[in-house]
Order: sequence, then C-alpha cells, then structure tokens
Amino acid sequence: MIKMSTRDTYLKDYGLTYEDGRRIVAYCRKARDYDQRLILQAAQEVYPEIAPYLFLNLTTGLGYDRMGNIQMQRKDFQGYRRKTIETYNRYMILNGKQII
Repeated sequence: MIKMSTRDTYLKDYGLTYEDGRRIVAYCRKARDYDQRLILQAAQEVYPEIAPYLFLNLTTGLGYDRMGNIQMQRKDFQGYRRKTIETYNRYMILNGKQII
C-alpha cells in the first residue's frame, strides 16, 4: 500500500463520494454543542496547529483566503480539511449518528 500525502488525498480515497462530503459539511454548518465539540476534536486529531481554522471553515464556511495568516499553502489546508471531514464522519458513526 502506497502512503499518499494528505494534500493529495481526496474524499474518494477515504471511501467518500463528493456528495457524501457535501452532506457532512452541511451537517457541520448546522452542528451545535456536542457535535461542534466533535468537529473540533476531529480537527485537533488531524492537525492541532490549524484546528481552529479547520473548525471555523467547517462550521461557518469561512474560506482559506478570508481567515488570515494560515501557515500552509491552500492545497495543504484543503487536504487537512478533507481529512477532518472523514475523521468527523467516523466519530459520528461511532456515536450512532450516521450522517451519510
């Protein structure tokens, strides 16, 4: 098995379709309380240094360019965003709240 870099890993590589990703992100935008804590936890697991930016993006839709000085390229940020989506989806499945 070849290990892909996070920046080059897409939703399909995690077994998710583009539409699955859209549904998960839509759920993140409406998330409150415990579900928001799980999103933050997923972001912290994926990349602690940018977890607040990942959380903000997934819960509000604020884009990479509008968040200020993130210490990585857009392509890397998007890769970690996709990994956070996948991680959050796994958390929700484990909690018996399957989104997709």
